[in-house]
Amino acid sequence: MDYEKELLAVEEIHRASLKILGEIGVEFGSEEANEIFKTNGFRQENGRTYFTEEQIDKYLAMATKEFIVYGRDENYFINVNTRDINYCPGYGSPMIINTDGSVREALFDDYLKMANLFHMEKSFKVNGGILVQPSDIAADISIPAMIYATIKRSSKVIFGIQGVKKDQKDIMNMLEIVFGGKEELRKKARYIVLSTPTSPLRVDANAIDTLLLGCEYNQPIAVCSACMPGGTAPVTLAGAIAMSNAEMLSSIVLTQLVNPGNPVLYEFACYGSNVQSGNASIGTPELIKAGRYGALLAKKYGLACRSGGALSDAKGVTAQAGVETAMCLFHTNTYKANLVMHAAGILDSFAAMSYEKIMLDFEVIDRYANYSEDIEVNENTLALDTIRNVAINGGTFLNQKHTVKNCRKTYTPQVSLRSNLPSGKNPNEALYESMNSRIEKQLAAYVKPELDPVIEKKLDEYMLKIGMKPEDIKKV
Repeated sequence: MDYEKELLAVEEIHRASLKILGEIGVEFGSEEANEIFKTNGFRQENGRTYFTEEQIDKYLAMATKEFIVYGRDENYFINVNTRDINYCPGYGSPMIINTDGSVREALFDDYLKMANLFHMEKSFKVNGGILVQPSDIAADISIPAMIYATIKRSSKVIFGIQGVKKDQKDIMNMLEIVFGGKEELRKKARYIVLSTPTSPLRVDANAIDTLLLGCEYNQPIAVCSACMPGGTAPVTLAGAIAMSNAEMLSSIVLTQLVNPGNPVLYEFACYGSNVQSGNASIGTPELIKAGRYGALLAKKYGLACRSGGALSDAKGVTAQAGVETAMCLFHTNTYKANLVMHAAGILDSFAAMSYEKIMLDFEVIDRYANYSEDIEVNENTLALDTIRNVAINGGTFLNQKHTVKNCRKTYTPQVSLRSNLPSGKNPNEALYESMNSRIEKQLAAYVKPELDPVIEKKLDEYMLKIGMKPEDIKKV
């Protein structure tokens, strides 16, 4: 890899993004947003807003780029910067892939179960978002219902969900109940607001309403351009990345126009595509390569970046899933994707989540964490006396006192198999059994985090008022 060439490419892509913003512009599907740009002197023609390099530089400089987001339990927090890696659950899938490869619709019970699993996993300090899209919750309350469930089932940092203005107001009303009102909420980042431009070069009303309300509450705005090369973006990666970058920069400027200093994140999501079928493809080297340049662009601007994940096109927990996931998480760790969406559970090009893959992805993340740690170098770890004893007197290191003293420090997998299998035992079946054993252990160990009974009662009453069924409230 030629790092000098890589950085030159980043500069060329940046310059191309500025040309896109200055010559092609972005369509904002909201009169309120257009009025904000007009009032602040941005050129507007034929329903599009245009940006100069000076305007981009000015408003990028205003943004808060390093900050802390706190969970309901403030022992759970994430440092958002260009260095730390923070893992987030799989997001947006409407289906569940079962152990036998069959597929079913996700239910609210699946959402609750997954919220429990992610709450119990030490490598995840973020929970929520669309863990799965429940098919048995009415569409008009589905988004607030998922955030409500996250608040009650977990005390970690809450990942947000884009939606219509009413949904966003319902979410903020619930956060006010939990965190002591609007002014208290404005003092600390508590909720990661997701705002997604629509490629090519458009930001719709839902994305704008979500962004504006998030800024009103001074919560971090994660601007996420999710283009698909060959579909909603040029098939060539350089063009797709430049366009994606332009989309994100334009929305980041809007955050600073309405709330100077509002914290922001750069959520890069330029997916691969299967041009033969026209479908998205998320297990490809192209996706990872695009993410590499997205991370470098974000760091050029001093912004925390989202990319990477445990992404796969596989239709089940297969060898394909392992290869694609490990490669994507390798990129995550190498290029420091600071907020990692879809970090566990995703299969079938975002179409489905798998409980077993959640467990496997937890282990891959554990392995990368172990690999990333520096080794200890001291008198004990160099073990010169033990080496001398075995080399001169013979024997094996297995029965040395030094081995007994230090053996528990070696890595032990939680689902992968290392011991011999019974004769005739199918290794894939044994691996699935191991995964499900870990699922059962984590669910058995789950303890619902404490929530002030007064706050809990207010939340329940609020959800009842906006139309959630009493039996679903009782489940949560």
